[in-house]
Amino acid sequence: MENEELNFAEFLRERIKDTGINIKKLSDASGIAVKHLEGMLSGNLENLPSAPYFRGYLIRLGEILNFDFEPWWSSLKNSGAIKGAHAPLPKNRFVRKSIPKIAWVGTFVAIIIIYFLFQYSHILGKPEITLISPSGNPALSLVNQVDISGSLNNGGTLYINGEQISINKDGTWSKMVLLQTGINSLKITAKKFLGGETSIMEQIIYQPQTTSSAPAQAFNQYN
Repeated sequence: MENEELNFAEFLRERIKDTGINIKKLSDASGIAVKHLEGMLSGNLENLPSAPYFRGYLIRLGEILNFDFEPWWSSLKNSGAIKGAHAPLPKNRFVRKSIPKIAWVGTFVAIIIIYFLFQYSHILGKPEITLISPSGNPALSLVNQVDISGSLNNGGTLYINGEQISINKDGTWSKMVLLQTGINSLKITAKKFLGGETSIMEQIIYQPQTTSSAPAQAFNQYN
């Protein structure tokens, strides 16, 4: 695990050196805190956010420093260097425990009622959409393609501007979006077979680079 972290740290230092960007500017461009960038550069990933957020960091760094984030994501995840990448599933809190025989009937009825109340909320509740990247709304992009990613909880299908998006088994999803110059409005909608519908709006402002002196391609929060 340490070798993978050190290899990534060395690679990241080389990319920063090649692009000529400093940590402060990289933090401003990517929206990643300076302390988290310093942790990556020192090979210390233990105090970084959990796997979904770390993946978003890699995506943004790849866009700015011009490298493919996927090989590093797979390598670090498989090595166990990323917090929460292989977290075990939580124990079932609704497993029925042994109860005295005298209270068996009442307890059984109570369990049935609680179960159906839980299922009622799960079936009829609204989907929950979490947007991981981009991190700002509106967001600013200097490149014409960005990776939109997030997670879906308690939902069956997901759409971006009417186009259905594939959802992974763990609820995560991502979509590469082609931008037009100016304001790009994205409507992200989650639906389920029974229950509500949830929609969020995300705006990305695509501003092409006008000079060749820009240190790197950037994707950061719009202020």
